[in-house]
Amino acid sequence: AKNYIKSLPKVQKKDFASILKYANPLAVNLLEKMLVLDAEKRVTAAEALMHPYFEPIHDPEEENEAEKYDDTFDNMDLPLDEWKR
Repeated sequence: AKNYIKSLPKVQKKDFASILKYANPLAVNLLEKMLVLDAEKRVTAAEALMHPYFEPIHDPEEENEAEKYDDTFDNMDLPLDEWKR
């Protein structure tokens, strides 16, 4: 995936503020952080929830962070019968 992203042609960044003229500037800022193709540079869900846009409704006690996905099985070479279990 990283190689694919690097192979894409460079495109000039869109100015969301000019496209979304009447939108809340904080919403536009958050949107710019979320719409980054490279996942390593993109804001995480936890970081997005800490953004000032969500300050009025942010409640850390109601926000549970999911456990990290275990992808161990994704790359295993198992017979079909094992995958069906």
